[in-house]
Amino acid sequence: MTLLQKLSFTAILGSATFSVASSIPKDIQKTILPDNVVRCEPSAGCINQTLYGRDYKVITTPRFTVMVSISSEGVYTRADVSIANHTDTPLSMTPQDLRPEVLTPKPKVLLYIPPARLVLPPPPPAASAPATPVHPSTAASFLQSSTLAPTPAVGEADPDAAEAREKLAADKAAAEQPLTAIVIGPNEVTRGRVYFERDKKSHLVNVVLPIAGLVFEFPYAMKH
Repeated sequence: MTLLQKLSFTAILGSATFSVASSIPKDIQKTILPDNVVRCEPSAGCINQTLYGRDYKVITTPRFTVMVSISSEGVYTRADVSIANHTDTPLSMTPQDLRPEVLTPKPKVLLYIPPARLVLPPPPPAASAPATPVHPSTAASFLQSSTLAPTPAVGEADPDAAEAREKLAADKAAAEQPLTAIVIGPNEVTRGRVYFERDKKSHLVNVVLPIAGLVFEFPYAMKH
C-alpha cells in the first residue's frame, strides 16, 4: 500500500462513522444460506458506515469489500455501490449485476434504468467547507507503519496530506457518477450510482450482487 493510499484510507476513516449493521427481520435471519451467499448481518461482520453523507452497509471478505447504500430518489430507487477487488485476478462488473429484490409486501425485481433514460434534477451547489487536514503521524498511529514521511515543521506545507485530500475529493466525485461496465484490476476499487424503478409500496428490499461465485445480499427496510 502506497503512502497516498494509506493517507486516503485514514482520511476516509476519519470522516466516516462506523457501527455494527442493524439486525434484519427474524424471518430473513431464519433463512438457511448456501455456502456462497454472504448476507449483511452482524454474524457476518457486516457494519454500517457513514461516508459522503450516505449510510452504507459494508461486507468485507478476504477477496472483496462491497459497500451498498440504497434510497428512494424521486421516481427512482438509487443504489450507491463501492467494490474493492482484493484478489490477483481482474474482475468484470456491470451495473446490471446489481439486483434489488422487493420481498414485501409483493415480491418483484426492480428494473434497471440506464443513465440515458434518467431525468434527474440538477445537483445542489456544493458547500464550500475547509478540508480536514490529514497528518502523516495520524496515518502512522492507525496503520502502525514506520515508512511514512517525517512530520513537517510548523507552518510547513504537507504535500502528502494535500494529495490525499485531492484523492478523497476525486473518490467522492466518482461515487456520484453512474456506475459503468468496468474491469476492476487487482487491488483496485470502483464506485458509482445505479438507478432502478421505484416501488412506492415496497417495505423490505434485498439488494443482491453476485461477484465471482459469491453472492452478496444487503436487506433494507425502505423509507418512502
